[in-house]
Amino acid sequence: MAPVHVDLTPTAYAILGLLREHPMHGYEIAQHFKPEADLGQVAPADMSTIYTFLKDLQEHGLIVGKRETVGARPPRTVFSLAGEAEALFLEWVQRPVARLREVRLDFLLKLYFAQQLGTAQARALVDAQIEICQAYLERQKTSMRALAPHSFESFVMESKLTAAESTLRWLERLATRLVPQKQQGARVKKQIQKR
Repeated sequence: MAPVHVDLTPTAYAILGLLREHPMHGYEIAQHFKPEADLGQVAPADMSTIYTFLKDLQEHGLIVGKRETVGARPPRTVFSLAGEAEALFLEWVQRPVARLREVRLDFLLKLYFAQQLGTAQARALVDAQIEICQAYLERQKTSMRALAPHSFESFVMESKLTAAESTLRWLERLATRLVPQKQQGARVKKQIQKR
């Protein structure tokens, strides 16, 4: 079977990630995107938006819906992954974002699901993102040296550099918190022994 080539939004990938865990109906999926829910803190979406995404994912052949009746309740559609949706989702989760502006949405959604896959997956994603951020910073610093110090362009570049440096510091702090369980246990044991 040929690989699926579709251009999905981060929220659509997040829906695939939820359905990878287990089949769900639309209302259940929407609960994950409420503003107070984990995914909703990053990508809030209302019921109608979720149903639009579900329709699009069905049209791309990535999910299937099955009508179910439970007791006296009206029938509802339960969605599950289809075809190569899982492979497409896993490839997306492992790929760091290319642009810093994508960290706030895309990267955080990827990190949420990478953590579901395990600490090693999450750490690999963060490490890859750190590399991309470092390379971006080096390119921007090189460009900055060629600019007149008081030019508007240098102010814009300085703004980009400051944001990139801040993002890199955050990623580095995050990396220290994502230690596989075995290593974390050994680190805690060392700290206890020092006391």
